[in-house]
Amino acid sequence: MSLSTDDIRRMSSEERLKTLNELRMELLKLKTQARVGTLTNPARIRIVRKNIARILTVINEERRRGQRVEVQ
Repeated sequence: MSLSTDDIRRMSSEERLKTLNELRMELLKLKTQARVGTLTNPARIRIVRKNIARILTVINEERRRGQRVEVQ
């Protein structure tokens, strides 16, 4: 399942970090399955990687907004 950026923005920072860690663990398992040859849905790797990127993007956007507010 793909996460939308709106859903990610509605999450608290703790929820984002928890989801990020879960997705990283899932990606690790999927890569292991791909190496062993038991992966049933190879497209899932791409979906998980994109979800990780979306979460990291939102986290970085918030950090930058926070820095700009501090500077001004």
